Amino acid sequence: MIAIRKLSDLTEKERNALFQRFGDDFTGIMVNNVIPIVQKVRDEGDRAVIEFTRQFDGVNLHEVCATEKEIKTAYHNTDANVIDSFVKAIENIREFHLHQKRDSFIYTRGDGTTLGMLYQPVESAAVYVPGGKASYPSSVLMGVIPAQIAGCKHISIITPPAKDGAIAPYIGAMANILGITTIIKSGGAQGVAAAAFGTHTVPSANIIVGPGNIYVTAAKAYLFSQGVIQIDSLAGPSEVLIIADEHANPHWVAWDLLAQAEHEEMAIAILVTTSESLAHEVVTYIEEDIHSGRGRHAIKKQAIKNAHIILVSSIEEAIDFSNSYGPEHMELMVENPLHYLTQIKNVGSLFLGAYAPVAVGDYFSGANHVLPTGGAARFSSGLGVETFMRRTSFQYLTPSALQQATEHVSRMSQVEGFDDKHGDSLRIRFR
Repeated sequence: MIAIRKLSDLTEKERNALFQRFGDDFTGIMVNNVIPIVQKVRDEGDRAVIEFTRQFDGVNLHEVCATEKEIKTAYHNTDANVIDSFVKAIENIREFHLHQKRDSFIYTRGDGTTLGMLYQPVESAAVYVPGGKASYPSSVLMGVIPAQIAGCKHISIITPPAKDGAIAPYIGAMANILGITTIIKSGGAQGVAAAAFGTHTVPSANIIVGPGNIYVTAAKAYLFSQGVIQIDSLAGPSEVLIIADEHANPHWVAWDLLAQAEHEEMAIAILVTTSESLAHEVVTYIEEDIHSGRGRHAIKKQAIKNAHIILVSSIEEAIDFSNSYGPEHMELMVENPLHYLTQIKNVGSLFLGAYAPVAVGDYFSGANHVLPTGGAARFSSGLGVETFMRRTSFQYLTPSALQQATEHVSRMSQVEGFDDKHGDSLRIRFR
């Protein structure tokens, strides 16, 4: 089912195929579908959102946004034990993200120049919470909590409605706990556009975060390119890379790979190991599970076709591979994992040791699960408080400080061909 290959045996073409994995090109979808949807929502507002939701989801909305009663009812209808677990997760997520807050700073040089940086929140944010194949109340927590800590004044949720036009109950329950009163009951490009532009009933957002399908991704990309909104990232298929040595438990490794596979058909699960015997045992456990028909069987069966097991000669070689690959999630299931911490780069979120499966990070430990995919961890980071912050630099100069700078600015601006007014804008102050 899953081929076991030595890293040294992979051809250049096979390596490139592993690394080039973001997902389908959405240029055609952007031009033919997304841009017309976005433009119609911009022009027609709620009416267009209702029309597209009926066309694409088969749902007749009476109102674009959930009512306060609907949100509260979702909370009251949720089992108390479920609420308790999510509340504990909220505490952990809030605690972790509070450590991310940045302080503004100011300082003065000896020449009298005062400089600094102001860290301020964006005014409004929207969090996309996927629906369809599953409901993701955990994504409500991961998107809303850092925005609240940053200080966003208004936070809304975008999520597809159920077939009866209602919000998914657990999503409504989490919104109620976190004090979110605006839930846009429309997904896809139309939901994203409604939040970006605002409508009669939907407040506009400065930033839209959270993963979604290809239409959501394309809509976020287009609206960002037009200067309408800021976004967090462009989400591709979810992925995990596990590095394991001969001491790892093969049953645990197999289950962590399968946990990734049950997300979606395009999910990617990779094991890089120094132990060939472990690799074969992992394959055996995976095959047993797939043949059992348990759980999200069809999704796992399809996703596991994207899986790879790669043999390496050392943990250092495995880490070098991971650093080039840039995985969304990386588990380091080896003896003394902290020994390798400083060698690891380009990972969305890192899970150290045998008792840190990705699932605990997805839900409970506190780190964010909205992470860069498709290799984007090589140059970007996961969702956090800083995602919702703006940086504004400032400077105040005394007359003496500016006078000392004038000669240098004149020379530098002359090199670039701007001395007539750039340099003169300093000199005129001392004539």
